[in-house]
Amino acid sequence: MTTRKEFIAAAAAFASVKGVVADHAGTGNAERGIRVRFLGSGAAGWKPEWAKRNPHMRRQSSVLLENKVLIDFTGCSFDMLPAGCHPEVLFQTHSHGDHYNPSAAVKSGVKRLYVQETWAAAARRDIEQASAKLGRPAPEVIAIPFGMPVEECGLRLTGVPANHSTSRVTEGRLERTSLYLVEKGPARLLYATDTGGIPGDAARMIGIDPHIREENFSRYAQSESYVAKPQAITALIMEATDGDIDDDFRMFVHSSVQAVARTVTMLKKQGRFAPPDGQSAYITHLGIKYRGWAAEKINAEIPDVLRAASDGLEVVLG
Repeated sequence: MTTRKEFIAAAAAFASVKGVVADHAGTGNAERGIRVRFLGSGAAGWKPEWAKRNPHMRRQSSVLLENKVLIDFTGCSFDMLPAGCHPEVLFQTHSHGDHYNPSAAVKSGVKRLYVQETWAAAARRDIEQASAKLGRPAPEVIAIPFGMPVEECGLRLTGVPANHSTSRVTEGRLERTSLYLVEKGPARLLYATDTGGIPGDAARMIGIDPHIREENFSRYAQSESYVAKPQAITALIMEATDGDIDDDFRMFVHSSVQAVARTVTMLKKQGRFAPPDGQSAYITHLGIKYRGWAAEKINAEIPDVLRAASDGLEVVLG
């Protein structure tokens, strides 16, 4: 088992080799916050003809950060990229088809594709096959373990465990799915989809587990598990696939609006979510009930602590 000291040393070595070391109603200081463009804000099952009947029908979930970094990407979101935008890197949360598409990854022109280490070998094969079929260069596929920060394009991204599952097994290892902590200066954004709530291990890696306090941190820091010092996130984007059905059977691997609202309220109360004044948490990966609703209609119904994402929406989160 890797000790904390070994983990930190590995992270430092990785950083040296790879260079890997405010919303406010849609406005903000881009230099201080993280610019986020929602390329898609819906759950699985996208069909292009749906948009012809309903302009609010959401594409599959994907975001573009700082016009350079993608988290998840499929073929339905090319038209949501800004004109002249050429993303440089792509971080995958997991291998489900509404988040991961090897052909789209190759066509996007990204240079590097980051995936959780448990399925990196399979991703490399997928990308090589797509590259050969399309006759285009393949991005480098880079395996990252949970908790290891990666610096790309002025951002620091750290994959942490999600509460989600796939059926992919690579070389005897079951795929582990990811959430991402994105940091830029004082801004700390948690991008949490797909997931049924925020797992305890993820909360501890990020620094938002209320069990961990300054006065007792030394006890946890001596363990072999990676535990970050208590530190608030300043922005949150979280899935709400289940809509307002709080007892939907998907709760094992997805979240409801109520679950996200409770998460936000608890984290604020515990001082672990400290957004700038006027900045809300956003819900995305909208499926049941809300997939075809306009954001304004959803916002009129959901708790005030939340706002609904929509395709093409761009915000700066501090």
